[in-house]
Amino acid sequence: MQKCRFCQSNVIVPASVMQNSNDFGDLSALTGKALQIAEIQKLIQSNQKIYAIKLFRETFEVGLKEAKDAVDAMEAGKSIDISGMKIQSANLRANPNVIKIDGKVGKAVGGSILVTFIVVGLLILGVIAAAFYLISSSVSRVVDESQRNISLSNIQTPQSRTPETLSIAQEILKFGGEGIGAGKFKDNRTITTDASGRIYSADFSGGRIQIFDANGNFQTQITSDTNKTVDSIGTDRKGNLFVLQGYDLYRFKAESGENLGKTQINSASDLAVGLDGKVYVSTWRGEIQIFDAEGAKLKTIQIGKDLNFTEIRQIAVDGAGNIFALDGKTFAIFKLAPDGKLLTRFGGRDNKSKAMFSGTPYDLAVDSQGRIYASQVSRISIFDTNGNFLNEFKTTQAFGMTFNDAGELFVASRPFVVKYKLNF
Repeated sequence: MQKCRFCQSNVIVPASVMQNSNDFGDLSALTGKALQIAEIQKLIQSNQKIYAIKLFRETFEVGLKEAKDAVDAMEAGKSIDISGMKIQSANLRANPNVIKIDGKVGKAVGGSILVTFIVVGLLILGVIAAAFYLISSSVSRVVDESQRNISLSNIQTPQSRTPETLSIAQEILKFGGEGIGAGKFKDNRTITTDASGRIYSADFSGGRIQIFDANGNFQTQITSDTNKTVDSIGTDRKGNLFVLQGYDLYRFKAESGENLGKTQINSASDLAVGLDGKVYVSTWRGEIQIFDAEGAKLKTIQIGKDLNFTEIRQIAVDGAGNIFALDGKTFAIFKLAPDGKLLTRFGGRDNKSKAMFSGTPYDLAVDSQGRIYASQVSRISIFDTNGNFLNEFKTTQAFGMTFNDAGELFVASRPFVVKYKLNF
């Protein structure tokens, strides 16, 4: 059994395929494009066409017109071809029509070479002036569009979202980038911090977990199981690093990288580490198992069937031991007491309240005030302790999230790590 990296479903894979899995190459870039296309489609369906065009431009690095044409086609239900899309150059290319016109003018003037040079010279100056005008107009349109996108942050979006401020999150640190060298990532989706402020982020495949100091400087790396995807990571306050890969929970000494062993957990989906050092592991079949730092099981919390909870995709734990669990089918978030009793439920595809997500939630995090954060690739939504929608801010390729002791938010924004200061 293997977990599909695209849909998160568990599928049976023949051993022969697993042995030759490297033949398929790295599909992480294709995965990212597919996720972005899905997000663009959601924006179109939510009547947020401007944002959809902007995201299309960022994803495929095309011009405004190409992005608008593509989004218009998607809105009309037509197929689009992204195979040939390339970065649009700002350099002007020679216009064959201009060359042709110049030739005709030269022939028409004919008898006077001087007049011909003057006319051609004037045409060249005209072309240069026109190019300058087009470049200036393009820059103005980009600035106008940027300002319009900023101003739209105050407009009510579907489900009556009303941001409290113009910008609630300030990016104060960004590091990483595409690559396999020190501090570079191929497809990092998980992140955590420890009590010393160090930052950990792992590539989705390959088992490579990199460690940085509080300023984003590369320190070292730990290599876990190279044949399984890294689904989640977490640290306790005693220097232990926990890595969930498939149905195995690995334990490492963060300082030395020493492998302390692993614990098998059937149908495991996500992990979270409490301030007390307990390790919470959710399963797809709707239960939460709790372990100590040595991997010994302490107890199992069964989610009541009367809650209509189908499967747990992500979990988070606050300082009081309350558990937040994301339903993988309905995308509803359940807030549970430490004993598993339901405290509140919010979000979900069929919920018409303000808490409905505008995208697919990929991770949960809880800050020191008990507010809940849900990443959705192109935005992060914030809810109060009772599940009421508070605000949201835009992001790029946002997957895993974590908070440090100073209340700063770290996001695995592949292939980068981004630190935000929250202004509320």
